[in-house]
Amino acid sequence: MLKGLHFMAWYRDMWNYHPSLPMKNMQMIEDIVDMRANILIWSCLGSGAIGLPYLDKEANSVVDPRMRFYGFLNDKEFCAECAKRGVTAFAVLWKAQLWEFAAEFNDDETELLAFNILRDTSENKKYLGMSELSTNKYPALFDPIEKYFPEGLLDYKGNKVVDFLEEFKTLTLEGKDIFSLWLMVPEHDQKCYTPCCWKESYHTYLKRNVEMMIDAGCGGLFMDEYDVQYFVTKNAGCFCRECVDKFNEYLKEKKITLPADVESPDTFNYKEYLLAKGYRDSDLNAQNGTARWEIPLFRHYIDMQLASIAYVIAEISSHAKTYARKTQGRDLPVTSNLYQCNPVSWDCKKHLDILSGERTFIELRQDGWYKFAFGWLNGKESCFAEDPNEYVRSLVEDIRNGINDRFILLMMEPLAHGFHIAFPYGSWLQNQEKDALWPDLRLLRKMGKWLDDNENLFPKKPIADIAVVYNLHSAYESYYFMGEIYESFFGFIQELSKRHVLYNVLYESPDEPLDAGRLEGYSKVIVPDAYMMGEDAVAALNDFAKGGGELITYARKPESLNAHKSFEKDERLKLVDYLKSSDKGIVEADGNELYGIGVHESRNGCVVHFVNYNFNEDTHKIDNIPEIKLKINFDAEKMRLHSFPENHDAEAELKGSEVTLRNAGIYTVLEFITER
Repeated sequence: MLKGLHFMAWYRDMWNYHPSLPMKNMQMIEDIVDMRANILIWSCLGSGAIGLPYLDKEANSVVDPRMRFYGFLNDKEFCAECAKRGVTAFAVLWKAQLWEFAAEFNDDETELLAFNILRDTSENKKYLGMSELSTNKYPALFDPIEKYFPEGLLDYKGNKVVDFLEEFKTLTLEGKDIFSLWLMVPEHDQKCYTPCCWKESYHTYLKRNVEMMIDAGCGGLFMDEYDVQYFVTKNAGCFCRECVDKFNEYLKEKKITLPADVESPDTFNYKEYLLAKGYRDSDLNAQNGTARWEIPLFRHYIDMQLASIAYVIAEISSHAKTYARKTQGRDLPVTSNLYQCNPVSWDCKKHLDILSGERTFIELRQDGWYKFAFGWLNGKESCFAEDPNEYVRSLVEDIRNGINDRFILLMMEPLAHGFHIAFPYGSWLQNQEKDALWPDLRLLRKMGKWLDDNENLFPKKPIADIAVVYNLHSAYESYYFMGEIYESFFGFIQELSKRHVLYNVLYESPDEPLDAGRLEGYSKVIVPDAYMMGEDAVAALNDFAKGGGELITYARKPESLNAHKSFEKDERLKLVDYLKSSDKGIVEADGNELYGIGVHESRNGCVVHFVNYNFNEDTHKIDNIPEIKLKINFDAEKMRLHSFPENHDAEAELKGSEVTLRNAGIYTVLEFITER
């Protein structure tokens, strides 16, 4: 069973300082083993975003004897200790970060007196980061950049790059910098510039960065901020010379018609064209909504920028795997922070071995999203992290007060649906407060052991007669070009989960087309808001209906599905009522919405997971649910009850097809052994 740690290991009661993660020590190794973790994400070797000479020190520096006394390790040693224990430590490649930090030096700059956290010990205050390390500003302190690029780093026209920061960073239409502001710490003298991920020189830099991580023995590669170019497009887009030139190539490749007032396509410069027409950065920002698409060619420009996302993931993943096989004779697992499983991620998944990301918009109940995410995985393993928000901060306050109920719920709820959120281990709070997310490690040790001991309860084979189709093309249009969150889909499936209607999500994309095989076994298929669905998918659905299946559309739809039963956008509850009454499913739950269920086929029969959302606002604990009624539509010889945390008050009774569960705690599993 995959058990990940969100292993940033930031210090308690301190800011979360990107990109140089804290030094690891042997106590952390003990914790990893005790919690039964087998992969670590965001764990080490991330400081190439400051500069490769800095990364070299992070990986290979001799550890001071005083630090050795407390078991501290450089990152190469840390990776080796993890490997000894069968733990995969993923090095983190930050793709949206080019850092410059204030620093204090002695007079001749042979000693670094303070860095990032200043002490006012010297009047010799300068900066240390991507610019200085690439131009050999401090030769007494760091190795020269030529150690890592003996022939120099070249730009896309073959010219030698002098200052890496100036080369890599994005430039808006008006030539301004874009900053990755969410990473910068309040009231600190630091800057995090956003790179342009279309730049060939930056690709070369990232590849050299990855090579150094592999040389240091990392267990895997974790690429963070996969969609940095999408972030750039929300901030007016990048108009560096390379992006403008690449846009010309894109226009020719796609055979896009240019505006009538363009004199020569061969000399077309989109940046100069927009400026000449009076456009400014403010016109291109995402805050202008759909009005942006009235700007000539701008939608095509955004399409071109978004196309870089999967291209870079594929390039870096392929290079990392090839380099690891060539130099070390091993297969290197690669993953990436695909964030919230947003539509642009579809083209990245095939290049990754494990699918990672961040669950954002976290709240008490989110089982509908986990059902979607399991469909998005389409059979691959997952290791996600929590993306902190106000709810997570209130949960952290509970932990400080010794109350762990909502944290247990956060960790266990996704498992009921075949998904996985990594245990936090000093994980980040987005610098929304001066602290990191540190749960009670004693609890994580118990949870890790319980999951190991009960691995058979998590077969990841959800049972349902109903399929709900997620249409990528419609979601992509809604999310990136209409400013919508595809609420007709997500709101609908969350309502299904609340009402205990059993369903599976079929994620439909160019890589995962709908066909008879994927639709087989379902009695009903629901198609929500699939207004841009392609002809092949429509044909598969019509064939499904011809074969006797019931096809239902909800909200917007293609005209070629008009012949089937349909429900309007405002008829969501009517549709859910219809499904609840017409499809009994293998398990029929009562109407109590204080819990959610996940039903899976197991080796010996069936397992039903109960997730308790009965949160007490006064005590901040989750109260037991006195009674849950269930009907099973299969024969069972016997039934076993499991719970986490161990709940001696819970009891379950099976009489024929009727099941009564009493005093259900935070997480309960009923294991049914069927007749053979």
